[in-house]
Amino acid sequence: MKHHQPYLHASALGVEDWEREELIALAAKLLNEDIALDMARAASDCGSIGCIGGHMALAHGVSVRGARRYVQSQAQGGAPLSALFFPDFTVNHSHPGWRASATQAARAIINFLTSGAPDWDAVMSASNAERKKSAQMARAD
Repeated sequence: MKHHQPYLHASALGVEDWEREELIALAAKLLNEDIALDMARAASDCGSIGCIGGHMALAHGVSVRGARRYVQSQAQGGAPLSALFFPDFTVNHSHPGWRASATQAARAIINFLTSGAPDWDAVMSASNAERKKSAQMARAD
């Protein structure tokens, strides 16, 4: 098993080794905007677009139907990944997590890998604040 610093071990995260490795690889792809993201679906019928869990499952060789089942089973079982896969399960429910960008999703993944919690509220709040600041700067010019 590889260990990537400063990420927690799979056992500390409550996930399997393959899930941790797929999250690490997915975060890099999302930060580079190498793949599309659609937090509202596990996977499309062609298997090319999906949410975080859908991407993980498809990259691991799971079928599209299996990817959908995998994502849903995380929520139903209250698994550690359910908070990452379902942004609306957050504390204050005040953000549109289903519309997360690739960068926002990558930040949530990195939060999960380093602390065990995706902290969607902070990720989405920070991104909204950055957008407002950029818009204000553009109007000032």
